Amino acid sequence: MRLRYSVFVPTFRRPELLRRNLEALAVQTRRPDEILVSLRPAEDPEGVAAVDAFAAAHPELKVVPVHVHERGIVVAENALLAAASGDVACFLDDDAIARPFWLEHIARHYERDERVGGVAGPAINVVDGKPQERRARFRNRVIFPGLILDQSTRHTDRVVRVDHYRGANMSLRLAPLRRAGGFDARLRGDCFRFELDACLAVARQGYRLVFDPEVEADHHEAPRGSGNQERFVPATIRNNAANETYVLCKHYGFLGRGAHLVFAFLVGNFPDPGLLWAVAGSLLRPFWPSRYLLGVGALLPAWRGRWLGWRMRRGAAA
Repeated sequence: MRLRYSVFVPTFRRPELLRRNLEALAVQTRRPDEILVSLRPAEDPEGVAAVDAFAAAHPELKVVPVHVHERGIVVAENALLAAASGDVACFLDDDAIARPFWLEHIARHYERDERVGGVAGPAINVVDGKPQERRARFRNRVIFPGLILDQSTRHTDRVVRVDHYRGANMSLRLAPLRRAGGFDARLRGDCFRFELDACLAVARQGYRLVFDPEVEADHHEAPRGSGNQERFVPATIRNNAANETYVLCKHYGFLGRGAHLVFAFLVGNFPDPGLLWAVAGSLLRPFWPSRYLLGVGALLPAWRGRWLGWRMRRGAAA
């Protein structure tokens, strides 16, 4: 069965990267049925001009500018979701450049198996103009009660089933995403874990999520135009921890939520460490130069965020 594919490109003040993103979509071996670009016209006239010029140069493509007037990735994605007319939403950051077979490889999974609810591939980090193609050591998993494994920038050795994606390069069926209510506007800061929430919501409806190493996009990670500008300051760590706990508690039962909170305070994850990761980070940082080893200085804001996420979940359920 042939489906319709809507490509979502949220953008803000990255006109040169946006032009490259759109031109890569114009040369796909399978043409997108529509390309929707979220824009904030008053603050980003260069982005509006880039989209208008691309649409004029490619009349064979359906290009839909979607104007938004509030900040935030969730606001942009929900506006694109409301405007889309396809069967599958294909998400690209404006600084991600899809390789020519990107959409063709996405489509083959959906059209072969109606129980596939999501397809993604590596968002390959580009450093100094060179793609950093690396082999994944594990697959994207969410291990109860809250350990999150993420190798979204790396190539698996085959198509594998996974639990979650990153929004730089992913796709989801529109119908189950809409049934889940779209993207959650309660998330704080730059809406860290908004993709995790959407993926878990689609999977809970009985769909499978797969990761295909041939669904490739080159990710020229650019500075963020809004939200948290620095990922590892206390406010960001607190927001990240709050969002992560809130999202996981949404998808766990009562006992699972309690187990998650214990895990989060004692162990946690790299971006929002609990006691174990914080101590390990401080001890390992002299020998392992990773930006994710935050150390004990991150512990208090992470703990505050976990408690905030628990309260966010209780408030949403009330």
